[in-house]
Order: sequence, then structure tokens, then C-alpha cells
Amino acid sequence: MPRRWLQLVTAFALAACHVDVVPPRSLTAGRMFVTKRRIIQFAQQRGRLPQTFADLPAMPGYDTETVDAWGRPFDYSVDGTGIVTLRSLGADKQPGGDGDNRDMIAVFATRDAEGHWQNELGPWIQDPLKPGT
Repeated sequence: MPRRWLQLVTAFALAACHVDVVPPRSLTAGRMFVTKRRIIQFAQQRGRLPQTFADLPAMPGYDTETVDAWGRPFDYSVDGTGIVTLRSLGADKQPGGDGDNRDMIAVFATRDAEGHWQNELGPWIQDPLKPGT
């Protein structure tokens, strides 16, 4: 029995060393990126922006959660010109902060210069991983 126990512990320890852990800010940014794509897909298919995340189309094979790495739903707002803002207040749930507590804000246009729906891979006005862009 002790030998089997040692084998199990060793196997678990080796497996744990090879598990990739996505940092919370990277997970949140990735989900924002996929959410942006889904918002644009919805607009292209329906001719309008979604009212809520529940309206968004599925994207099989992608992490389509609309919550940050700390389990809170993204704030979602659209201004009168169709600029979308997605926001996470970070780990501390407070505006501002540093490190994992720093807000993550993603801003993108839903229409291009000609007024057509933006490409889902179009540029960010503000990249969630690069504050101030």
C-alpha cells in the first residue's frame, strides 16, 4: 500500500507541474476578445447590437463566458455612435487599482468609416491589456 500511495502522489505532483494556468488578466482579456467577436457577429446577422449578452450567438470551441476571471459579469455599454465598452473592475471590484486589481476596459467601434458593421477582428479603440490605447 505505501508504494502505491507514493506512485499516486508522484503522478499527481508531475501532472500538477504540467498544468497550464492562465493568469486572471489574460483570461479576462481573452473573454473580452471573444465577446467582441460575438457582438459583431450578432450585429452582422441581425442588423442591430445585442441588448444583453444572452442575445449573443454561440461560438463552439471558444470560451464564451461573459464574466471576468473573478466570476463577475462584464459591464456592457454602447454609446449613441455604436462604440461598445466592456469593463471589469479587477480582483478587488473597485475602480482603479494596480496588478490584478486594475480595471480592464475594452472599447471598440461596431461600424467602420463607411458605416458598415465592423469586422469582428477589427481594431480596439482601447485594448483591455494596454490601458490608455
